[in-house]
Amino acid sequence: MSEKYTGHSPIRRILVALDASTSSLNALQTAVDLATRFEAELLGLFVEDINLLRLAQLPFAREISFFLSRSRRIAPQEMELQLRTQAARIRKVLAQTSERLNVSWEFRTVRGDVGSEVLSAGADTDLVVMGKIGRSLPGMQRSGSTVRTLLLQRTGMTMILKTRVQFIRTPVVAVYDDTVSAGKILDTAVYLAQLHDAPLIVFIVAETVEEAEAYKHHASEHLRHLGIQVGFRQIIKPTLSELADRIRRDTMGPVIIPCLEGWFEGEKLCSLIDEIANPVLLIR
Repeated sequence: MSEKYTGHSPIRRILVALDASTSSLNALQTAVDLATRFEAELLGLFVEDINLLRLAQLPFAREISFFLSRSRRIAPQEMELQLRTQAARIRKVLAQTSERLNVSWEFRTVRGDVGSEVLSAGADTDLVVMGKIGRSLPGMQRSGSTVRTLLLQRTGMTMILKTRVQFIRTPVVAVYDDTVSAGKILDTAVYLAQLHDAPLIVFIVAETVEEAEAYKHHASEHLRHLGIQVGFRQIIKPTLSELADRIRRDTMGPVIIPCLEGWFEGEKLCSLIDEIANPVLLIR
């Protein structure tokens, strides 16, 4: 890389959606890291899941523990207490982590449908960060229902991750297909790579070799004015598994992708993110 990109930070306010899962706590650590780097404000959101509370009111609702050989009745009051206790614990972690790094932070607890509440709170932020798995059964790799809601519905930037992102010198991958969001994809990738002293790789996704060469020319021209060196990979008419395999081979670092209309959108987009362990920054 040569001279630094001097563009303005694309991220001024970050929302991190929180629950009691390990994936969520990793999202919190990553969100704090990003807030530090971008000098952004951080909003932590804990949603008291209205569906869990409604379930607890049903007479046949039972809690099954991995440590006990039997189930037990859940009282609605006990469920509310568990959620309040979780929120207090998470708020404490957010406060300690943010204040140690001098990050401006806020914490909110709301009650409602988790996906709807995260979408609503995220409308006023530049980036939403969320754990990939959520409170799923151990061993599950499929994205949680709230993550899928964000992937399918949210406009803006959304980061989905399972483990804490280790940015330093880990290659940043940008998937490029010359759509209307292509310039924003490249600008964000450059900013992220240079903030973390990381190499940048651009995956050109196209229908033909000729189309890929044209896309590469457009990307090169855009990046040339930003003063950055970059590696290119051309992928012609990739299947979901092929693109996932190429990503895994090049980096375990963050992957920045557009909503790939005509390639991977909707449920295919969710499946692509399920296929890779990388943190994903989706731009729509």
